[in-house]
Amino acid sequence: MSAPGLRYAWYATAVLMIAYTFSFLDRQILNLMVGPIEHDLAITDSQFALLTGGAFGIFYTVMGLPLGWLADRLSRKWIISAGIACWSLMTAACGVANTFPRLMLTRIGVGVGEATLSPSAYSMLADYFDKTRLPRAMSVYTCGIFIGAGTSMILGGAVVGAVQRSGVNLAAIGIAHPWQLVFVLVGLPGLALAGWLATLREPVRRDHGAGSAPAARASGGLKQSLRELGTFLASYPRMSVALFLGSALFSILGYTDAWYPELFIRTWGWTAQESGMVNGASSLIAGPLGLLFAGWYSSRLLSRGRVDACLRLTALGAVGITVPAVLMPLAPNATVMALCLLPLKFFVGFPPVLIPSAIQMVAPNRLRGQLGAVFLFTVGIIGVSCGPLLPALFNDYVFADHESLRFSIAWSTGLVGPVAFIALWQGLAQYRSRFREMASTDST
Repeated sequence: MSAPGLRYAWYATAVLMIAYTFSFLDRQILNLMVGPIEHDLAITDSQFALLTGGAFGIFYTVMGLPLGWLADRLSRKWIISAGIACWSLMTAACGVANTFPRLMLTRIGVGVGEATLSPSAYSMLADYFDKTRLPRAMSVYTCGIFIGAGTSMILGGAVVGAVQRSGVNLAAIGIAHPWQLVFVLVGLPGLALAGWLATLREPVRRDHGAGSAPAARASGGLKQSLRELGTFLASYPRMSVALFLGSALFSILGYTDAWYPELFIRTWGWTAQESGMVNGASSLIAGPLGLLFAGWYSSRLLSRGRVDACLRLTALGAVGITVPAVLMPLAPNATVMALCLLPLKFFVGFPPVLIPSAIQMVAPNRLRGQLGAVFLFTVGIIGVSCGPLLPALFNDYVFADHESLRFSIAWSTGLVGPVAFIALWQGLAQYRSRFREMASTDST
């Protein structure tokens, strides 16, 4: 790749990373306002988990499949730009939702809008970069997760505190509660980002090995494409379980963090601003370090011939995250709990970098966007939905105690972590076989 082409590829990666940052900012701002929302809407922990997980996650993932199909055929930058405008408007619309069903509907809208981003971004990055650079590019793109999550905690805490102290007459602008104003202030700036992303140059689609065909020559409709997708997954069952089910189970451990801000508030009596600062700082510090390490080290291993590097590191990361995920909520004081957030945030960044990279390296060209969407589908249905919901169900129906959140989180993560490792590890051999099949075709 020429130097100007490589420079532009990294510029485009940075713009996509900023879009991912905004998506997580809009997605996770809700998690800092558990108490006020539950109080004002008179809902339980399980209902709140549906807002932060189910309502968002199910539609985020269901829409990802047809959007992945479109990403293999249409202009990806325009798909993303339209999605950014959609999720930004729907985040702002959360600010005028004054009942649980209305807030549920607007959260669904946020999920539908955000479903446009990653399938198209994964496909664009795979066309901007070669295989040895792709994991590093994915790690930069995925830094948006932690920048967005950290910013939502720090900025959200500050905005919540400022709105509560300001004495603004919210009723005069059609808003009843301070948390509603936070949604409006966070959502609307995304419209400018939608215009910026539309200026990117669409990369030329490449062929990538066996079974590839340029999207322009792809024949048949969605039904035929889904049959091809099913055939591919069934041809490599152990690899498919590892890439999609294993990574989804891993993501449950990550999405449990929806309860971390509230954990400090309930356990130690912190304010939203204090909890947001600590949780946000851990995301901003340890999260990007984990992402960049995963991208750098997997690229290094790949250059040395370790073709299963991405999947292997994800499996080891499942072990790395399980230990602090179980111990953190049981910490004897707030300082130890805060320190445990650092290894948690470090390892939680492994799958978003490593699994999409692993998928793109073994996927036929005509299925790359759709396989990326399958990854988002399984992560969304299992991880985004169950990560917040499992602790809530333990809290509401096992311990039946509002103050037992710490034990609910520990039990949830302790049960899921070992299963995630097994699901990931068992697919290594078949992944290596498929990778070499692709490489042998590329060389002919």
